[in-house]
Amino acid sequence: MHDQEKDTLFLMALAVFGALIMSGLATFLQLIIVLPLSIAVFLIMILTLYLTRKKTIHLSESLENWAMIIVVILFAITFIYLFRPA
Repeated sequence: MHDQEKDTLFLMALAVFGALIMSGLATFLQLIIVLPLSIAVFLIMILTLYLTRKKTIHLSESLENWAMIIVVILFAITFIYLFRPA
């Protein structure tokens, strides 16, 4: 095997090793984002099941109204922040 072929093989091995490390890092970072989100969705599911009982329907409607008000306020603040003069 010629020296040039060995160099090419070495560079290819380095590229594959780098791709392996970067894909592992991307998977790990995605896990950090997805795991808390999955836990939060599970907790919201339990809260929703609790709030859909007949006793707590009035409470859930009140919470829904407050959540909508908070979302509208946050949207307004976000647009003000995004489109403020420089």
